[in-house]
Amino acid sequence: MHDGPSDEIHAQMIRRRAWRERREAMEAKPSGKRWRGQVRSRLYGSAQRMHDILRPTRPLRWAAERALRLDVTELTVFLPDLPRNFEGYRLLHLTDLHLDNIEDTAISTARHIAELDSDLCIITGDIRDNIHAPIAPLIDRLGHVVSDVRAPDGVLSVLGNHDSATMVSPMEGLGIRVLLNETVTVARGAEHLHLTGLDDVHRFHTDDAHAALEDAPDGFCIALVHSPEVADRAAARHRLYLTGHTHGGQICLPGGRPFAAGLKRHRDLARGAWRHGDMVGYTSRGIGTCVLPFRSFCPGEVVRVTLRCGPEHVAVNGQAADLWDAVTVTP
Repeated sequence: MHDGPSDEIHAQMIRRRAWRERREAMEAKPSGKRWRGQVRSRLYGSAQRMHDILRPTRPLRWAAERALRLDVTELTVFLPDLPRNFEGYRLLHLTDLHLDNIEDTAISTARHIAELDSDLCIITGDIRDNIHAPIAPLIDRLGHVVSDVRAPDGVLSVLGNHDSATMVSPMEGLGIRVLLNETVTVARGAEHLHLTGLDDVHRFHTDDAHAALEDAPDGFCIALVHSPEVADRAAARHRLYLTGHTHGGQICLPGGRPFAAGLKRHRDLARGAWRHGDMVGYTSRGIGTCVLPFRSFCPGEVVRVTLRCGPEHVAVNGQAADLWDAVTVTP
């Protein structure tokens, strides 16, 4: 994997420093409208206190154990313009780990991925649940997860709306390359696969995210974004969009219909396989849980994506998937 000429390193350091200053300023402000942020904060705090009180009880332990019964989803994506040298290339997609919510999330995740060979691992954000919690225990748990990743091309990650700027350096200390509105390239001989990773576009959206999508190189590009909310912007230059954020609803009706997905845009892309123009997307149900350790009719999942050359179609666990056509939304 290469990032470009070495003379760009200094410019990248300056850009990252500016990104961190802006991100930390955004983190210090309430999200959304002031009253909405206050209500959300109080609800979150009340739910978290309830969780802490009930954590030792048998019903909550049972709910947490059930929430960590993860599915392993085999997603096969056939695209006619996939570079031939990447036929069979495998991406291990992890998202929404929320490692500081349920105690054994890291252990369960590591157990599920230990036998899954892949070429590249990608993490699409929300590694933590509480953006203000101590970072050291979180990084220890993340280290436990990535130590069981079997991917010779390494681990890439983007940040989610629960993640903080202070995580980047310790994550990269674990060998994880964190993409902050930028593109990296994987080479197989003379052919290339470009991966564009954005900072969170749900709470911490900036125009730099749009610029990164628009500046992606010519060729076969994959977008790694925490949320599906910029699918329409990515579709112009990207062929595959891997995302999470919604947890598939986490609490759903029988059949998997979510009560809510936490999206401002593209609410139709809350789970599963979909299409926007010439771009295929997949919204993972994620691994962990947000705030309370419950899942209902919506098991968490680890997704292994296998890329294939051929007429466009998608298979989920060997069965052809009907791709949901995304609805065009206004900014």
